Amino acid sequence: MYRSNRKSQRTGAAVVEMAICLPVLIALTVATIDVCSVMFLKESLSIAAYEGARIGVARGGTNAQATARVKEILDERGITYNNGNVVQIQRTDSPTNGGFNSAETLEHCRILVQVPASGNVLSPAKLFTSGNIQSFVWMRKEYENID
Repeated sequence: MYRSNRKSQRTGAAVVEMAICLPVLIALTVATIDVCSVMFLKESLSIAAYEGARIGVARGGTNAQATARVKEILDERGITYNNGNVVQIQRTDSPTNGGFNSAETLEHCRILVQVPASGNVLSPAKLFTSGNIQSFVWMRKEYENID
């Protein structure tokens, strides 16, 4: 009789332990999925920015070619973006001038890629759904474009 009473007490303790630990483990799992999704997105943006910059810094490379390459990479990876401001290109001396189109030899150019977090983060927690996620690369123009 004493033995069966002790077994039912242990079963009750296991239920209480599970009730406390299970929500914590589920929350950690969902948060890990969310963070990994954001890390993948950020790395994809870095790759897209790098590939776009490689096209832009080559002789004859233009902003349009760099932007097209960035969008191609984003499309391959299934990343949604707004067409208007996904890519921003600038030179070191002024953010408003021509970027790769008019950069001189060995002049630094920056290509910034940004996408909205909503629609690109896959987890149900939605911890990162507000705002944009962005990445940028600085590269030197190899040779100035010849008209």
